Amino acid sequence: MNKNFWIPLIASLGTMIILYLIGNIFNVDFLIFDISLPYSEISLIPIVVGILVGFISERIIKMKYQ
Repeated sequence: MNKNFWIPLIASLGTMIILYLIGNIFNVDFLIFDISLPYSEISLIPIVVGILVGFISERIIKMKYQ
């Protein structure tokens, strides 16, 4: 696979991981990922932001190579 695939994937996953880490370290409610026996709580904001970062980086790469 070429870097047109890997760079957006790494950017989106990295963004999601960083936002979830910030949420767990600083106890921010809308960025938290919490799993316990009775329930699981997953915030969708880091997922949406990660997908947006992936799309934006993909567009930047496509514009750069045209």
